[in-house]
Amino acid sequence: HALRRQMHRRFRKPLVLMSPKSLLRHKLAVSAVREFTSDAFRTVIDDHAIPDPHAVRTVLLASGRFCYALLEARAQQGGGDAALVRVEQLYPFPSGELREIFKRYPRARDIRWVQEEPANMGAWRNLRHRIEAILPSGATLSLAARKAAPTPATGYHALHAEQEREMVDRALCEVGALRSRRPVT
Repeated sequence: HALRRQMHRRFRKPLVLMSPKSLLRHKLAVSAVREFTSDAFRTVIDDHAIPDPHAVRTVLLASGRFCYALLEARAQQGGGDAALVRVEQLYPFPSGELREIFKRYPRARDIRWVQEEPANMGAWRNLRHRIEAILPSGATLSLAARKAAPTPATGYHALHAEQEREMVDRALCEVGALRSRRPVT
């Protein structure tokens, strides 16, 4: 959809897509044919697996490959009071779409940006003030990320996988607990 939208615009500007190869074969990263033929590119994808939006206390905002790790972990661990919302476009920021999603979860007071990158990297620094500007009344925004680091990856796959498991566990296990604005590291 992003490529199609890019081609149908009257103006041309660079399109930057960043996607790991693992998503090309991921069992959850699939779309039905009708989504390509009749739908449009969605800048934000809501969590349609939530049976009761009024039971949601926490909204996890994430982007990219890490969404799938969170989805898989939530399916194994449970966590029905947390909605996982995928932010598919970081700029221009989809504030209108996110406002509508926040309205769908009227009892959610814990909004978290969850990212795979360390706290001093990734989209958090660019998006924090944008998300704070559209937060529902009474909601708090926090970050769930790895500890600040000089590099985005450890360079050692086993350690990276272990840190990712810990990160996913922290993001899902602390669901429902309102915390300060400090990063969850």
